[in-house]
Amino acid sequence: MKKLTSLLASVAILLVINACAFADKPNTRFLSGNWEIRSLNGEPTPDTSSRIRFDPNTHQYFAYFGCNQINGTYRDYHHTLRFSQPFGINKLCANIEDERTGTGTLGFVKFWRIVNDTTGVRLQLLDKDRYVRVEARLIKETAN
Repeated sequence: MKKLTSLLASVAILLVINACAFADKPNTRFLSGNWEIRSLNGEPTPDTSSRIRFDPNTHQYFAYFGCNQINGTYRDYHHTLRFSQPFGINKLCANIEDERTGTGTLGFVKFWRIVNDTTGVRLQLLDKDRYVRVEARLIKETAN
């Protein structure tokens, strides 16, 4: 009985340590979170306020490429990704071409991955040839 109790206590301690070690890392099983888009098709984004957010509960995405707030739905199955046509493109802006590039790029996306290395946490959206079409940085949530 003492051996079982010691074993269970050891397992519990390891689980707590593991949970603490990964507290700041995103859950890579699900596509979620708020991301600052840094590059499209290998080029820096013209508008530094470009964003994309994924809601895993409703399977909706929300994006901003410098003009309109757009949204749509997405399907994610084992890191394979498919976007619906975006909604919310209702005004013509001076930088509408940036938005067209952004929304058009989403049409090529087929896969996703999260990279966590010395440069930080990055989301990469890839096409069928595994070329990185979108790269974004995780936006840390702040408590109000």
